Amino acid sequence: MKKIKVLEIIQTIGIGGAETVMLNTACFLDKSRFDVHALVVGGGALLEKLPQCGVAVDKFTFSKRYNLDLIKFIRHLIRKHDIDIVHTHLSRMNTYGFVATRFTRATNVMTVHGLTEFSGFLGRMYYSTFGRVSGKIVTVSDILANQFKAATGIKSDKIAVIPNGIDPERFGQEFNREDTLKRFGIPLDAKVVLAVGNIREIKGYELLIDSLAGIADKEPRLAVVICGGDYAGYKNILDELIDKHRLSDRIYFTDFVPDIEVLYAAADLYALTSISEGFSLTTVEAMASSKAVISTDCVGPRDIIDNGRDGIIIPERDPELFGKAMLELIRDDKRRSELGRAARQKVEGRYSIQKSVNAFEQLFVSLVN
Repeated sequence: MKKIKVLEIIQTIGIGGAETVMLNTACFLDKSRFDVHALVVGGGALLEKLPQCGVAVDKFTFSKRYNLDLIKFIRHLIRKHDIDIVHTHLSRMNTYGFVATRFTRATNVMTVHGLTEFSGFLGRMYYSTFGRVSGKIVTVSDILANQFKAATGIKSDKIAVIPNGIDPERFGQEFNREDTLKRFGIPLDAKVVLAVGNIREIKGYELLIDSLAGIADKEPRLAVVICGGDYAGYKNILDELIDKHRLSDRIYFTDFVPDIEVLYAAADLYALTSISEGFSLTTVEAMASSKAVISTDCVGPRDIIDNGRDGIIIPERDPELFGKAMLELIRDDKRRSELGRAARQKVEGRYSIQKSVNAFEQLFVSLVN
């Protein structure tokens, strides 16, 4: 049987949720049935990670904001590799991928990772116009799919819901907690609240900082660790807020950590304070690490967490409510353990990377056939 040839495309300079999904899809597709190539627009760690799992990768650098050369380059790759499926991620590459595949043998598949991709006028106009004649649009949660349909008018038969997946074995390991805390300069007796995600406004870290400020004197050992790259300089704003609350000795920043599983293992609690999340891969990673998760009610986690059973969702963006919930969980070892066990069970049954990749395999086969 002839292999189906897939071209995965993303624009990036670092590693975030969309990049992780693209990497996992490219690496875990059945190589006996699929021949996978990748195009990274920009740069970053994907250029190293993709070849490590046997995926050939090309790079394209923008010389200006809109570049017709990228369309030409994608078409060149389609011809060169006899591509069947062009799978793009995030709105900008979804646009280029759609245009580039017109009048070629390839079918385009675009993955929408979050609400912000179609919340503005241009995004809604693009998807409502071109989504109707695309091969398929993938959303990463049912809630996101419903919002997408309401905003764009695209019918259900054009949309496939494929939740992101992770490798449960990677996040189910035990590590020496003391070594991890020493590595990142965190006090050995700290009660660690972990947050993972690049430092951007949409991640809502101000809420986490304000929440800690309200309970810091009630739990002196409480420490917050924020793990993510500062690619837009937004950390300066957070630093000002931290100084205002006099929390510089209670909040620790790390850059991107390749072996992030060691930080999950060392944490006592995981906090997600995002304003909007299409899915939240980090929430699933924390749950796979058997950690209790407390999250804002920001679409993606609402689709993942069964509130009160395998995590806690705070309905309002209120530092007092969020801080109170953090304090209660930090002080209740039994409750955290119960939530963590239930969270791990859910991930094993619903959010494995193999389940996600199998869904993409079935989608790609159906489109080629």
